[in-house]
Amino acid sequence: MLDSDSKKQNTALCTTCFKSLGIPSCMKIYQYIKKHGATSVTILTKISNLTQPTVSYHLKEMKIDGLLSSQKHGKEVLYSINPYCNIYKRECVLNSVEIPA
Repeated sequence: MLDSDSKKQNTALCTTCFKSLGIPSCMKIYQYIKKHGATSVTILTKISNLTQPTVSYHLKEMKIDGLLSSQKHGKEVLYSINPYCNIYKRECVLNSVEIPA
């Protein structure tokens, strides 16, 4: 069982996922990956109309927040939705949420 300080820390960490999705470009990237599956930076740059460094930055932040995972395939890195919450050690609540397009 978690003490109250641990609960507060976990809740604060979990809200970073929602805060990250509050950025419109991050939401667009997240929605695309959720709909289409593992996706490269190149494709995300094209669909988001953002520069490659900006897309890479958003992907890095969303990965740190636990929203995404990545896997290297040759020279390319593919990003996918992380279905598992790193904070609460269970299925991510975002898996059961319908995010409007």
